[in-house]
Amino acid sequence: MRTSNKLGRPAAFDKEAALDVAMRLFWERGYEGTSMADLSQAMGIHPKRYIEVPGQYMVRALAEPTFETFIQAAFYNTVEFLGGKEYPASCFTLTGSLSCGVDTEPAKTLMLDIRLRNEAVLKGRLLKARRAGEFSKEENIDDYTRYLSSLLSGLAVQAANGSTRAQLKRTAELALRHLGIRALSEG
Repeated sequence: MRTSNKLGRPAAFDKEAALDVAMRLFWERGYEGTSMADLSQAMGIHPKRYIEVPGQYMVRALAEPTFETFIQAAFYNTVEFLGGKEYPASCFTLTGSLSCGVDTEPAKTLMLDIRLRNEAVLKGRLLKARRAGEFSKEENIDDYTRYLSSLLSGLAVQAANGSTRAQLKRTAELALRHLGIRALSEG
């Protein structure tokens, strides 16, 4: 999950100008006829901005020194992110891909690409844990990567459906126990 200063909106972003551009696109094409790609291009913003700012909760988890602390941080950081008030209670790529209609294949493809890149980063972290002797050689890394991705995405689905931070935390701790990882509340 590398970040670049060239991604996202420019430092001199003019909110009023961007809103005018969006209004004109909706006026010209209607809401259904205006895609996220159209808005992003016209307004000078990009979905990869998510990786630079809100997505940092997972970057911090990936930097943890051991397999156990990485998995703990992945779940706890996800709960804190989803349970916070600063951003919507869901995952950008999950919401983006699920809310795409048949006419929005480019947006759906972009969300799929981001998810696959995120899973590749998770897989890389699991491979690092295997090389360090912290992750079983018997475990299939591709399957485990998808499993982790599914569990973390499930928290986002629950958050979007109204689960509280406390409920998300209890769910995350149950998942950690089933993964054989000590929950932080267990000391």
